[in-house]
Amino acid sequence: MSTSIQFITGLNEDISGVSLRKPRNSEKKIVVLTFERLQAVEQLRAYRKQISNLWLRDEEGEIKVTPTGVKFFYVGDDELSKVECTFEVEAEDIFERVMRFLNRYAEENGFEYQSSSD
Repeated sequence: MSTSIQFITGLNEDISGVSLRKPRNSEKKIVVLTFERLQAVEQLRAYRKQISNLWLRDEEGEIKVTPTGVKFFYVGDDELSKVECTFEVEAEDIFERVMRFLNRYAEENGFEYQSSSD
């Protein structure tokens, strides 16, 4: 089974970047997924204000996350340039599961790890 990322069941999205963060005074891990375009928005223009779930699917099954933030970036008045979807993970086992998913997604889509200090 291949990996998929969906805001709407059956409508696959393509990640253009991933950022992982960890606040100094917290056990939370923050995952930021960047998309250059979203099928969900292109298919349903009104969907911009209703993103409440994100599904990450792979051979292990499904991870349902609730975004803590979704930012839309525009060029000009109406041209979407990118979307950032942020979600937090507190439990270590869930974070490890998300990382396994992201590693599979990276392998399938030719992503490479880059440290922020590079």
